[in-house]
Amino acid sequence: MASITPAIGAVIVRLVWELTTATAVGTWVIVILLILVTLSIYTFLLYFTIKPGIKRLTSRPIRIWITAIATAAIISAIIHFIRFVPSPEAASPLSVIIATLLLMASVSAYLLVVWVIWSIRKARES
Repeated sequence: MASITPAIGAVIVRLVWELTTATAVGTWVIVILLILVTLSIYTFLLYFTIKPGIKRLTSRPIRIWITAIATAAIISAIIHFIRFVPSPEAASPLSVIIATLLLMASVSAYLLVVWVIWSIRKARES
């Protein structure tokens, strides 16, 4: 955790710096969601460093927390994609193809994470 903390701090400072220069509401939404996701992941890692245990990992509040983190991340990715495609940065057709493939991979990974997290509950109830 000692080596992750400065890196997370740098990411948060950079994202806050982005907020000071951003004028569009869409950018604010993306950056705020990314800050929340970053802080949540860090808090999650810190919590399980202090109190490790598989029982805690499979508890309902932790599953809800992980689902919320993944949902905020995918919402941020979708907003970024919607804003990126019509922008001048996506002038190359290859940029749009790459962005579409990355979004498809992200949605697929999101669905997989949600399925795994919530299938743990079904396995525990059986």
